[in-house]
Amino acid sequence: MSLSVGREPNTMMEVVILTHNYRVVGKVYVKKGTRLTDVVCEARQFIAVAAAQVWERQSGNNLLHAGFINVSRDEIEIILPADEVGCDGCDIGSLGTWFLQQKRDVEAQSEQANLGLDLDID
Repeated sequence: MSLSVGREPNTMMEVVILTHNYRVVGKVYVKKGTRLTDVVCEARQFIAVAAAQVWERQSGNNLLHAGFINVSRDEIEIILPADEVGCDGCDIGSLGTWFLQQKRDVEAQSEQANLGLDLDID
């Protein structure tokens, strides 16, 4: 007979985490019925990431694969569910490059709007 002692079932959610220096793809435990935002807000100093892959953001070099790592909550700049990443045709490993390009495109469009230009940027 199995006895559950006040623990809610957890699920694994695949996430993408960007810090200043690293891009981490892995899985975090999320209590059933809670959001990723809740996990981050309730975390103490570190967030546990299972089945982790880590890339250097600037070079894109794959640094390591590990069954488990801790990521400092204070270092996280962006965290999102991996299934919500919309980068047509890119793999999650090159996600940092994709984000940088998106940021450049938004900045260019903003600058274009400020100058009153009507040009297509591709």
